Amino acid sequence: MPSPTKIGPFPYFPLEFTKDGAVNKDDQLAALVDALTKPTGNQVVTDLLVISHGWNDDIPEAEELYTTIGDRISAVLPKQSPACATVRGRKVIVCGILWPSKKFDDKSLIPGGAASMSAGGASVADATAAVDLLASFVDTPDSKKALARAKALVPSLADSLEARDEFVRIVRAFMPHSANDEEPVVADDFFTLGGDELLRRLSRPTPGAAGASGMGGAAGLGDWIGKAVDGAKSLANLVTYYQMKNRAGDIGQGGVHDVLQRIRGQRPADGPQALRIHLAGHSFGCRLVTAAAAGAPGSTPLPVNSLTLLQAAFSHFAFAVSYDGMHDGFYRRVETDPVRVRGVTAITFTAKDKAVGLAYPLASRIARQIAAALGDANDPYGGLGRNGAQKTPGAQAVALQGVSSPYSFVPRGIYNLDSNAIIGGHSDLGHDEVAFALISVIAAS
Repeated sequence: MPSPTKIGPFPYFPLEFTKDGAVNKDDQLAALVDALTKPTGNQVVTDLLVISHGWNDDIPEAEELYTTIGDRISAVLPKQSPACATVRGRKVIVCGILWPSKKFDDKSLIPGGAASMSAGGASVADATAAVDLLASFVDTPDSKKALARAKALVPSLADSLEARDEFVRIVRAFMPHSANDEEPVVADDFFTLGGDELLRRLSRPTPGAAGASGMGGAAGLGDWIGKAVDGAKSLANLVTYYQMKNRAGDIGQGGVHDVLQRIRGQRPADGPQALRIHLAGHSFGCRLVTAAAAGAPGSTPLPVNSLTLLQAAFSHFAFAVSYDGMHDGFYRRVETDPVRVRGVTAITFTAKDKAVGLAYPLASRIARQIAAALGDANDPYGGLGRNGAQKTPGAQAVALQGVSSPYSFVPRGIYNLDSNAIIGGHSDLGHDEVAFALISVIAAS
């Protein structure tokens, strides 16, 4: 299926990246640069919207997300609103980042949720599918061989301590060594526990889930053995989650950052040839575009005009100050450096997004923490798409709203957009309110 030529009312330019962060098709980059540097008639592009998907299986599915958002922009943009009028008066094009991620079934990511805590728990097929997903993502000859062995062990997990220990030893080896660089989510126990105990902790239900009686009670031996594949599925999904999260960050701070710096070299942020660059992402795509704004540590700052994070799948302390009394958020520099994000940062969040917090409730289980609402704003482990930016000076909470209620966005403002009344789940972005928020961010930046 060919890529669309428009996303909503705006011309669309796809840009594919390899898993190593290299531009995959030079002609795509050339077409984008030409559009930005060679005016059509008397029309010079004034705004570039760079958007990134999160976990998707293929390019058509990623572009379906972009089309969904674009369709809602088409519906909202003609309406009577100062923000809409401002954007209508600009020449906007869209660059869709296409990067090799893998598709998670959102329900399978809810630890202790209905999908994994049915009467029989996860099946052998569920756990082997999770191992297959990890194998398809890391995708090297050595990893395929190792994970084929892990997959073969799954049917024996309920009967063999040795199988449980070997399964964990194989799968745990694929956890990125930098997993805790962003924030200490992966407890030390993850790397040091014996395989049997780690699977036991990962098999426990989340408090409040269907059929859950809490994490504190001691399960009987029969109860535990019957849920060994639950722990195996959780472990494989958790490692895949971190592999995908790291790739998003690497591609963002590498290839995407470099492309945008090249564009900045030809279309600066100020002066008569000024180009406004707006970054937007969904899920892990939020980490990709945030990493693009940040660049690698010590890199030349990239001036961008706005940052919109739709159900972001990374830490709610990403922009925090001293979130644990000692450390600032990993991406704090994105907000403190006035060059990096000159305009608005907007972050949608909702408690209905159960999938975005996969890593955080699992980390709490491994650390044997008990919370009334794991992953919420009071949990040391939590995601932006669930809670918005926490411990972040200046961050304001406002409701996600429609055209009849314009935003009072100001440059350099950070806004947590409470989306509980609108967004019903991790990928539920097809709403006029989401489109209006994005239009308003662009208009104010």
